Amino acid sequence: MRKAEHAFTIAELLVSIAVLVVLILMVSRLFTNTAIVTMSGNKRMDAEAQLRPIFDRMAVDFSQMVTRSDFDFFGKNTAAPNSIGGSMTGNDQIAFFSTVAGYYPSSTLQSPLSLVSYRINSTSTSGSFNKLERLAKGLLWNGASTTDAPILLMPLTIGATWPTATNANSDPDYELIGPNVFRFEYYYLLKNGSLSDTPTAIQNVAAIAIAIATVDPRSRVLLSDSQVTTLAGRLTDFTTSMKPGDLLGQWQTTLDGVTDMPRPAISAVRIYERYFHP
Repeated sequence: MRKAEHAFTIAELLVSIAVLVVLILMVSRLFTNTAIVTMSGNKRMDAEAQLRPIFDRMAVDFSQMVTRSDFDFFGKNTAAPNSIGGSMTGNDQIAFFSTVAGYYPSSTLQSPLSLVSYRINSTSTSGSFNKLERLAKGLLWNGASTTDAPILLMPLTIGATWPTATNANSDPDYELIGPNVFRFEYYYLLKNGSLSDTPTAIQNVAAIAIAIATVDPRSRVLLSDSQVTTLAGRLTDFTTSMKPGDLLGQWQTTLDGVTDMPRPAISAVRIYERYFHP
């Protein structure tokens, strides 16, 4: 007798196909989740890699900051004998004298001082719009030049002598230092241990706390310039009622609640805070 032929039934084939489909979906989801985690990790590493040299540069600038009472300091809500910077709603700006190298107008008669300033560029027609800039203007000795401003003591102020260091106007000595940084906020840790945005003088400041928000280049292209401006404006200013960590906590809460911008870009925003001692 002819041997019986064995084969899969339709039901068995359907079950096998269903199991195979489930396995493929599980494996594809695993690969997708792995790719998302890897991409998120890469974005964080990219942001931190770009921030490290910025914080290192700030650490040098502030550690060599001149805090003598006869030298001006342009900062948020600073009082006499230093020039008053005001409340600075939104992105802050800071300018001070430091014994770091700057861009000198002449190769001779250089003094040991430079005028240093940090700001977020707010000129929409600039290529550095919504990006962190640094000014390092080397100063000459007094009497060395009839055209370039030399080292100046109080009552001469930074704002009156170098207005571009304290306003939004362009200056060729500004350099783009943080192309992905769009929010810049700072406040003061006073020598009595309290946090403040209104020190009586820079001599009473133990450290300057700087908070920044940054987004990696691949995520930033998902946001328009106007959206970046709007997002920066939503990140609240420091207030004296805040305790250490409150500012970044409020920033993160704001970011978590953004629904009118691409979530992949918003979730890629990183916020950092560091204290610098003058």
